[in-house]
Amino acid sequence: MRKAEKAVDTVFPDNSPDISKRGAVQKMTLVDGSPKGLKAVLEERGFNVSKLKAKCSPVCPIESTECCMARLLSQQDDFKNQISMLETLIQNAGHLCIFLPKFHCELNPIEMVSTWLELKVTLNTPLVLGVVQIQI
Repeated sequence: MRKAEKAVDTVFPDNSPDISKRGAVQKMTLVDGSPKGLKAVLEERGFNVSKLKAKCSPVCPIESTECCMARLLSQQDDFKNQISMLETLIQNAGHLCIFLPKFHCELNPIEMVSTWLELKVTLNTPLVLGVVQIQI
């Protein structure tokens, strides 16, 4: 089991319902250093979460933005714009991190190769793998 990352304080976003707190620092941990829960974080931001569950199971409905506490928090500007741990790791190593659209054959070259291989296997023709050159 990997060690959990330390919760980092954030700033109340401009889309927070409590206008008086916008731009102020929001602590993400309690006095003893343990992380606050979803409910506490959202209530500090001015949301009424008394009737919301913590998270949808198995996943949130696509069209919903306020179906559960996790989805509601994920829609806040400071959480939407947060750089992931993977991006941070890659950038700290001096590399550029670019995420390509998933399953989009025209923008993601591996999808073109995958589709070509599926076609060859489906047609049961001999495979001849050539060099795939990608120009950026």
